[in-house]
Amino acid sequence: MRVVVDTPVVTAASTPARDLAALIAADTRADYVYSYPPRQSYRPLPPGPDADVPGLVSRSLARFPDLNLYAHVPFCRQICRFCNLYAVADAGRDDRHDDYVTAVLSEAERLAALTDRKHVTTLYLGGGTPSLLRPQLLERLVTGLLALFATDPATPPPETALEVDPATVDAAALRDIRAAGINRINLGYQSMVSAEVVDLGRDRPTTSGLDLLAAALGTGFANVCVDLIYGLAGQSDEGWLSSLRQVTALLPPTVCAYPLTLRPFTGYRRRGYRSVDGALLHRRYRVADRVLREAGYRQETHVRWVRDRGGYVQKANHWGMRNVLGVGAGARSYLWEADLRNGYSVRSRSSALRDYLDRVRAGQSPVRDGYRMTPDERLRKAAALNLMDLDRNWARELLGADPVERFADRYAAFAELGLAEVGPDRARLTAEGVQHRDLLSQTLFSPEVRTRLRAFDYDE
Repeated sequence: MRVVVDTPVVTAASTPARDLAALIAADTRADYVYSYPPRQSYRPLPPGPDADVPGLVSRSLARFPDLNLYAHVPFCRQICRFCNLYAVADAGRDDRHDDYVTAVLSEAERLAALTDRKHVTTLYLGGGTPSLLRPQLLERLVTGLLALFATDPATPPPETALEVDPATVDAAALRDIRAAGINRINLGYQSMVSAEVVDLGRDRPTTSGLDLLAAALGTGFANVCVDLIYGLAGQSDEGWLSSLRQVTALLPPTVCAYPLTLRPFTGYRRRGYRSVDGALLHRRYRVADRVLREAGYRQETHVRWVRDRGGYVQKANHWGMRNVLGVGAGARSYLWEADLRNGYSVRSRSSALRDYLDRVRAGQSPVRDGYRMTPDERLRKAAALNLMDLDRNWARELLGADPVERFADRYAAFAELGLAEVGPDRARLTAEGVQHRDLLSQTLFSPEVRTRLRAFDYDE
């Protein structure tokens, strides 16, 4: 049985059906492909980290009349044992939060000078734990960003979202968050089983469980999403099923079920948790799909199930090749001409934050690295991210080429193995193909991306 290890790419550059069949038979589980190229392929932009960043941003934003905004708030009460995202342990000092929001808006002001005003379709505050910011600061961040970029600054986008650690809020705080202009929240439960939460290194009061979810559903948010993770250390099949059933009993509009991704320099790695059984992850994926469908959800992606008004618009827009402009320490921008990143470190989290603040206060771009996109890379991005259901006509119109024709050997292998159905207008994964979506997506990575991923050592 094959297990997932700390390498994002497990397939060969050219993958005939027999090789792909062998990987699937071995229960190979690949990392979640939520962006292309993966961040592990980012490098300083030659001849330096500030190389033509204004030009890349300006030309990208000029291409579309709409814009998605992302603001990264890195502060967390604690760093969870699985976490390899950019986050900084924070005691909740309001003065530090004030200074940070000021810096983010300063960075945004310089970026806004590079573009005309846009129809801001989504605004997402992620982290970290942005729900640590007091509601007045959240409102300042939302209104400040819209004032800089939006054609209609007085109207929050239909998806104005906030990631929330359930332990940081109560019913009153949720009402304040809604009043601050937030209309969608992501509740990062990860698990509903107390012992599993404790094993993550989290401190979650009993008041932050299902009662809080019920309060969130009654507070007037347009969309409430619950995030869960399968493959956690010490998690049992019964525990996973319990988490799913507790959540579906209240029917939030969106449920995201993510497979665990293991990385170096995390609490899990220090405790010796280094690999996850691929068969176990596949089994728990199938349990999630069954339980959620039985509860009336439909599958939107291989990690997201929705009902009623559920969904994740910014992610859909990102996968639809629209611009996502990121601000804040550790933020990423997904733009037409380049992916850009404002620094990152899991080994020296605080120094990365200091570097961001110092650079912004000095009037410099905080961009540290990224990846320049080419027509070929954009075609690969469209195919890899939209593999579950690719609209071939959309790709032809937007990119001037058809990914199915460009990567004919890959799609032929998918179809031969019963993993995809390829028609003249659409190429869709079958139910079996959806289960292996990340593995199939990685067969579409370019040689340059593969070379960079092999050279990456996570020493950040």
